[in-house]
Amino acid sequence: MQALDTAPEVSFSPLLHSYTLEEFWSLPDPDDRSHYELIGGCLFMVPPPDPPHGSIDSRLNKSLVQYLLAHQKDGEVHHPREPIYTDRFAGTYLEPDMMYVSQELLERMGRKRTSADIVFEYLSASNAIYDRTTKAHTYLALGVRELWLVDHSTMTVEVRYATERKAKPAWETWRYSKGDSAESRVLAGWQVSVDELFAGLV
Repeated sequence: MQALDTAPEVSFSPLLHSYTLEEFWSLPDPDDRSHYELIGGCLFMVPPPDPPHGSIDSRLNKSLVQYLLAHQKDGEVHHPREPIYTDRFAGTYLEPDMMYVSQELLERMGRKRTSADIVFEYLSASNAIYDRTTKAHTYLALGVRELWLVDHSTMTVEVRYATERKAKPAWETWRYSKGDSAESRVLAGWQVSVDELFAGLV
């Protein structure tokens, strides 16, 4: 029998430690290709992506960039490890799988990327609950206008549009499945065929 050192190098309970952004940035990287995210000072471990994460990202990125070029839309498309971060709410740092930031929002934010117009998350068994709840609600609090949750296991794309209910931010959710085309409201006219997105991947 062997005694293990149980003293944690990092704390995942805000009851033990609530991280500032500076403390978060100084943490050592995990050893297994996972990464940390921070929400309101509370640390979360995010596992590495599983296939077909890369293929979905490639197809969505291609479709989005083609639309932006065809419609002469300014702005930027980012992938990890590009974050959304803020020292509000005791420190928050998230890495979307992909995000679109309009030129208007870029100019309004300045050098710190505190939000995005559209965020994309590709779900897997290990992160689906976190992405649908904790992370999705945090994006809403940060002013993200549209969230795409792409689930290859069910071959669905869930698009959430920011709205307001009882004077509080809320998501209006639409689910697109086989035979549908997922639609953006932020980028009017941009549609993604669900069948084409998942073709050959499941």
